Amino acid sequence: MNRHFFAYLLGLIALTFSTAVFAQDISDIGENVVESGSALPGLIAGLSYLSGILFAVTGIYKSIEHVSNPNQVPLKTPVVRFLIGGGLFSLPIITEAVYNTITAGATSTFDPQAELMTQINSVVAMFSAITFAGSSIDAIFESILRSVRNMPAVITALGYLLGTLLSVSALYKTRDHVEDPTRVPLKDPVLRFIAAGALFALPTVYEAMYETIAGGGLAFGGIVASLFTAAGFLLALDDPLAGINCVGFGGAGVDEVICNAMRGTVGLPVFLTMVSYLLGLILGLWAIIKIRDHVQDPQRVPLHEGISRLIAGGVFFSMPAVATIISNSFMPVGLLANVVIDTALAGAYNENLTCGAGTNSLDEAMGCFMSDVLGPTSTVLNFFCFCAGMIFVMVGTSRLIRSAQEGARGPGGLGTLTTFFVGGILMSFNVIIRAFSSTFFGSTVAGKNATLAYTTGMSATELDATYNVISAVLRFMVIVGLISFARGIFILRDVAEGKQQASMMAGITHIVGGAFAVNMGPLMNAIQTTLGITAWGVSFS
Repeated sequence: MNRHFFAYLLGLIALTFSTAVFAQDISDIGENVVESGSALPGLIAGLSYLSGILFAVTGIYKSIEHVSNPNQVPLKTPVVRFLIGGGLFSLPIITEAVYNTITAGATSTFDPQAELMTQINSVVAMFSAITFAGSSIDAIFESILRSVRNMPAVITALGYLLGTLLSVSALYKTRDHVEDPTRVPLKDPVLRFIAAGALFALPTVYEAMYETIAGGGLAFGGIVASLFTAAGFLLALDDPLAGINCVGFGGAGVDEVICNAMRGTVGLPVFLTMVSYLLGLILGLWAIIKIRDHVQDPQRVPLHEGISRLIAGGVFFSMPAVATIISNSFMPVGLLANVVIDTALAGAYNENLTCGAGTNSLDEAMGCFMSDVLGPTSTVLNFFCFCAGMIFVMVGTSRLIRSAQEGARGPGGLGTLTTFFVGGILMSFNVIIRAFSSTFFGSTVAGKNATLAYTTGMSATELDATYNVISAVLRFMVIVGLISFARGIFILRDVAEGKQQASMMAGITHIVGGAFAVNMGPLMNAIQTTLGITAWGVSFS
């Protein structure tokens, strides 16, 4: 920041939006809007200069009137007009002063526009590495991101323009206060100066918002890496970005269809992070305006409206870190974070399958189908839960700016708190289901291998057919259990939201029933042991 502030601002706008274009997306509209208003800083400066001349002239007249009638026109009247006129003449110096008041002379290195473009380029490169990225839903995500690529520059330019207007308004309010302190209190001009400084120093404000939540230095460059490594959900999904089928499963059947559904939307978590980034920019600007409104009229605008927007904006900025923190909070020590319930679910069953031979019997067809879809289904469900968890965290964050009168959906309401809680559970879905499995059965991998107690009179073919069907049923129950468990988590949130059609009992039933279904083998062993009939029927190991 220097005394040539307006030249700097015009240069920024000119570099960002070099030419007006026909609007084709949201960014083009933003470009045209800012291009249309690119002369406003110069216009404001010109009007300030003319106003300074008028103040100087009226100051001279008021000086004459003071000498002629000092009781009617006090000395402060011409003096303040000379001072305000000088301030209007030197508006760049005033803007520099209010800027330094907020930043203490230190310039933030954070560039909202450049940072977003860096992340968009990283995301686009990542999307390009995914199979059929050009025609998948990820391509839609990419298009949306490109369409808002210039919004940070629009928001920043808007902040600078508002800061300039507030600086001029503050000078006028200073004059009004000196001439009529009863009608115009001192807080009015002071508040405008401070708000103008905060708007000029938006990058510094954004950096403070981020560090308040995430701590440490501002490092948006790790957004993609944070989501795809630190948050860890790709540990369970293997590496779809390198073209590997999810968790080593896949081929040319239904499993590939399921995996393709995930690969075509695998960019959703990063897309949500980009959306959070833009929301953080908007909330930071909005918070400054709300705090100014509160000081000006505390009865109409409570203080929490400004503070809550600063906090919510900081959370949105820090979404990768917040997602990681919340997810890690639900990972008990000793449980491998975000690993599919049992990566060996596709094997170690007591079955005899020859899939793809074209001569399969009905039992083999059932066994091959469930063997084919179990791994990809559990992987995609884990991915879906992670994305849903991120969305719930974003929803909970957005509620921080609401009023307390909204009850359960207010900033401190049970629904909002539960939304954060459920978001963390869903982002750690596999860890939670493993924890429930261990709680009930002490193991998450046993109980897949079925053994019939009586096989007398059965041929090898008949025995294989029986085991094939049992294995298919066990796999099917795992899928049903995973879906039921996830459904129960959603129901519990609905209960906290106060939805009449949801009940606590239904949610708990889905969760417990889901955990039982995932561990159908151990459950049947426990029932047979309780009934004392372990010597008959079928046992699972």
